[in-house]
Amino acid sequence: MLTATIEQNGITRVENIFVVDCHSHLGHDVDEANMMNPLAPGAGTFDFWGNVQGKLLAEMRKINEVSFTTRLNGSAAKISWSFTPYPFTDNLYSALQRLGKKHSDLKEKSKFYSFIDQGVVFPFQDKFRDKRPEALYRASNINVSRFTTHFPFSMKLIGYCRCDPMEGEKAVNEVRYAREVLGLRGLKLHPRSEGWIDNVNSDKAVQVLVEAAKHSMPIIFDTRGKRTIMEIGGLIKSTRTFLESNHPNLLKHFKVIIAHFAQGNIGDHEVYNTIVQPNTYGDLSMLHGEGAGNFFEDFREWFISNKKENVDNRNWSEYLLFGSDFPYFGDVHAQKLLIYIINKRFFDTGGTINDTRNILGLNQIRVLPEYSLPQIKKEAKNLPSTIISNPVFSQNKKSAYEIATEALSNLIIENKIDIKKFCVQFKDSWDLFTNDLLITAIKNSTKEEINLYVKNLVENQSISLLAPMQSNTTWKKFGYKYFDPEDRTFFASFFKQSYLATDVNKTLEGLYQIF
Repeated sequence: MLTATIEQNGITRVENIFVVDCHSHLGHDVDEANMMNPLAPGAGTFDFWGNVQGKLLAEMRKINEVSFTTRLNGSAAKISWSFTPYPFTDNLYSALQRLGKKHSDLKEKSKFYSFIDQGVVFPFQDKFRDKRPEALYRASNINVSRFTTHFPFSMKLIGYCRCDPMEGEKAVNEVRYAREVLGLRGLKLHPRSEGWIDNVNSDKAVQVLVEAAKHSMPIIFDTRGKRTIMEIGGLIKSTRTFLESNHPNLLKHFKVIIAHFAQGNIGDHEVYNTIVQPNTYGDLSMLHGEGAGNFFEDFREWFISNKKENVDNRNWSEYLLFGSDFPYFGDVHAQKLLIYIINKRFFDTGGTINDTRNILGLNQIRVLPEYSLPQIKKEAKNLPSTIISNPVFSQNKKSAYEIATEALSNLIIENKIDIKKFCVQFKDSWDLFTNDLLITAIKNSTKEEINLYVKNLVENQSISLLAPMQSNTTWKKFGYKYFDPEDRTFFASFFKQSYLATDVNKTLEGLYQIF
């Protein structure tokens, strides 16, 4: 996470920003670019993120902007930046390190890449893409799923599938299969490499986008030049028109990201208008250096002066996503984009902490299907919950939350569970995320998916809840209020059958009833 310590009007507050790289690749491209193992020492995605973190910190020190004074909301403020590990992942890695068995090295490795919390990965134009008859990219999508839906990669990677819309019904079926069977969470399309650059705004492409919307999957398009951007803009409008007439309930689930749009197009209002339309976002990969600073100032001024917030009630930064395009672009390129999202110039010219939060990760989180569709198991078994209480937390320094993660680490070591994904929970609105989260765990003995809710029940971390989601209960991304009648029913469902645990062993006894 990126942490901002802000001193303003005699008050110091801390803002944590969850950082997501929205654009990177996994596989082996026909052009020889490859990323077959994100954990590969020195060459993998995770070490790349570590290099980005190191170079960003070095640049901040060089320009003397680890801390600086600017203006926020009209008054002077001092911002100091630091990098902080995401608590759940960090606690889990620490517990695995203490156990000294499988995955015990993750803690040591992760200290170098605490800045970028997660990243989207999708297939290249893979060498092995046509190895399965079901669809051109079936083998590639299986490869991405194999990494992104299994621990430890699932803690850091968000998997997207890929298809070629010109395959017609095969492509539509592949999107459905990727979501429902492979557990992938978005779709990558690349008109140029697959040779449908002259058929972007076509019925076949519309049908693929509609299928993605049925699953609330974001769709990211690769682009090369203004012409492709404009063609994709036209396709978005055609798809929106189709949805308005045939599936109006899907409009809110239609989300398209146009990659690489800013590089080479600073000041081009036709391109800006293509991005600033409903259902559309822009990925900033390839943009870097002074051009990045110029773009933010120009785009912000154009957006505000033309009252573009009226388009669909978003502000300027809610259209933009940070992406690295690794391994095609290196750590220096990422650093030279990132610095302009957090430097003094960004804030002096009108940027805010909320803008930084939006661009660096929140917009990517917003478009994931888990935050748009209800997370509910209609036929789930009513399994026991574990309430972890540690009344002497202040003496032994092990919080109930840490006990919960240590128990989960034991289940991983014992090969009883795998972690498919997790979703962070927010407090009341998108402005503040909490340490509470929803984990999708796989019971290895049966391959059953079980959603586990992890929550601090009291502020001092002495009592936590570790509970499977009960039948017909819905996870809320903005959390729960203890005295809301509906939410009280939600919590009551957990307490019907529950175990009280005061240490790791007792917590494991409760979890063994589930796994």
